[in-house]
Amino acid sequence: MPDLPRFCIFGDSHYACLRQAEAEGLADLSGVELEYWGHVGSGFRFLQVRDGAVHPGDDKVARSFARFNAKRRMVLPAADFDAILVMGARVYVWRLFISVLRALESGPFLSQGLMRRMLVDGFRCQVGYQVTAGLAATGTARIFLAPVAYYTENPAVLAELVTPGMQRLIPERVPEFWRILQEAAAEDGIDLVPQPDETVTQGIFTGAEYAVADHLAKADYEHRNARYGAVILSRVMPVARSLARRG
Repeated sequence: MPDLPRFCIFGDSHYACLRQAEAEGLADLSGVELEYWGHVGSGFRFLQVRDGAVHPGDDKVARSFARFNAKRRMVLPAADFDAILVMGARVYVWRLFISVLRALESGPFLSQGLMRRMLVDGFRCQVGYQVTAGLAATGTARIFLAPVAYYTENPAVLAELVTPGMQRLIPERVPEFWRILQEAAAEDGIDLVPQPDETVTQGIFTGAEYAVADHLAKADYEHRNARYGAVILSRVMPVARSLARRG
């Protein structure tokens, strides 16, 4: 029987929903040799890719990563895996999309080329994206990226940030935004995983049913529960299972 493809789930605090999905039996992660490598905290901002591996900023952060990994890895070499899913990783699209929608609403001055430049530059300048691109550049593993989900639905935020004019633009423009980012990511060797439609409400918010427990009391509108993690894994696992194990 051939060896299973080696699959790593890597991210910041947002990768917890994937671990929870597995723990609660909401996602099937069979058919791969699975590892998790992640870390909660500001140290995530100082990751770098050197010599084909992700390196934390210092030994203290490296030890924190090692605590959450079955093999106690202090660095993450891309060549040790056939596929890596980067989850969250402080890669945000929500405010980027809001800013471009606001610019589009304000008048015809925003050309297609400028809109694309705003989206792509705003995406690629984020440290988490650069780390993901660094992994992809090794050419040794298939790299998936699932950015931080949209802000959880909140009527007050909707009224404050999304005008009726912006709301009218969302059905056509937001899918276009994702296509532009997918094309840019593909140029960098990354399989971008757009936020699944079934998790979206009002076109640019995440449904409250995917929020963490007691998200209102905690004022946590960013993190997701196991149900969301299961939806993301349903997009990635069929591809990860199908990969041939290298080496």
